[in-house]
Amino acid sequence: MHFDDRVFLIDKPQGLTSFGAVRRLRRAARVQKAGHSGSLDPNATGLLVLCTGVATRLAGLFVDFPKEYEGRVRFGTATDSHDAAGEVIASAPVPALAASQVEEALQRFAGEIDQTPPMVSALKHQGRRLYEIARAGGEVERQPRRVRVHSIALRALGTDYADIHLRCGRGCYVRSIAHDLGQALGVPAHLEALRRTAVGPFALAEASSLEALETALAAAAGTASPPPAGVLALPAALRSFPALTVRAPFEAALRHGAQPELRALVEVPRLSGPHRLLSADGQRLLAMAQVDGKKQWARVRLLRVFPEPVRVDAGGEAA
Repeated sequence: MHFDDRVFLIDKPQGLTSFGAVRRLRRAARVQKAGHSGSLDPNATGLLVLCTGVATRLAGLFVDFPKEYEGRVRFGTATDSHDAAGEVIASAPVPALAASQVEEALQRFAGEIDQTPPMVSALKHQGRRLYEIARAGGEVERQPRRVRVHSIALRALGTDYADIHLRCGRGCYVRSIAHDLGQALGVPAHLEALRRTAVGPFALAEASSLEALETALAAAAGTASPPPAGVLALPAALRSFPALTVRAPFEAALRHGAQPELRALVEVPRLSGPHRLLSADGQRLLAMAQVDGKKQWARVRLLRVFPEPVRVDAGGEAA
């Protein structure tokens, strides 16, 4: 069995960077090309989606998926990084907090919000990472960015902590929400722990630990055994995207990069966004395409063509 052109669902441990996870996967899977589809802070744990081979060119499709997190906000201290890895910059006694008070404050962060990234982050300023500038004792002005929080809720409240669940879009810093929540409640706060539980249709329950995956990959290499848990072939990994069927006379032209016209499709698109383009018999994945608009006003633009169409069986695996 080879492990190119796959999507890997990893339960990342605390202390490991996303790039560190990519390096370990590249060695374990014996592949040349691997990458992640949205990083996870070193101090956070949970679901990290990694891609190999051709799948790395589709990783951008996964970046826009909403993410779900479970986090613990610790009251009483604030840090420069807004999480437990930073230096304490403020401390104060924690007043008695009612659940209704915290829930009301949390709702300020629901919907589209402007969020100022923390100085200790991987964003760049004039070619340098912000965390490099911060470690050198510097600070620069950061422009607020518009991010979306689909939902946010209080799960549990202790005397000096709050457990929260949230679902958010790309670019959202949960640790900044923890810091800002403290400000809204009038008490210093930081994000003590964070665990990513879902990325779009991918759930943490489907993932494998890196150690278990490394062992399974070593055992499966060169055999015809089924893929280890947490390893998806492209058809299965792309199932959440709606499908459009290409009429048989247009398949060859599409495989050579011709942009599909609406008349090449069996049905007109009803949704905007990325779509799978399937062969007329529905058994082969020909390409991924971006649909702008819908119905007769839709425009279809190829994102990635598979020169050798990926055959899909009943289980969604590559044949």
